[in-house]
Amino acid sequence: MSTQELNPITEFINFFKNVDYDKLLGYAGGALNAIKNFAVTGSKETTRIMLELYYVMMSEQTSKFDKFLIGAALAYQLMPNDFMPQSKYGLLSFLDNAGALMYAYKKVQKAVTPDITQQVEDTLCSWGRAMDDFTIMKPENERV
Repeated sequence: MSTQELNPITEFINFFKNVDYDKLLGYAGGALNAIKNFAVTGSKETTRIMLELYYVMMSEQTSKFDKFLIGAALAYQLMPNDFMPQSKYGLLSFLDNAGALMYAYKKVQKAVTPDITQQVEDTLCSWGRAMDDFTIMKPENERV
């Protein structure tokens, strides 16, 4: 394999080495407010996943790559303009957002500790809205 063939891979690796992760985490505080705004119209399950991702991203035990992955997934979920606008694609427009969120969540799900779970619950409670008021899921005893 020649050096020229490795060049795109090297550039990709260097990209992640050159990210200012402290700056990225500095912007993460705004993500919590954006998640709170999302919670007004979103579902309990999606809000919980987003909060778990947020707190995993803020953890010192999370690798820089995983922090970047989570940050990208949250940004994609929360950005005002979508690659697949709902006005044009209808229900399909939710699939790209859900896919990005679930990919990041599956990748870092093992990092959700009991402390993070408690932080999520505390955050949800502090937002003052009963979590049962916004869920798309059937009650536990009615689920398949």
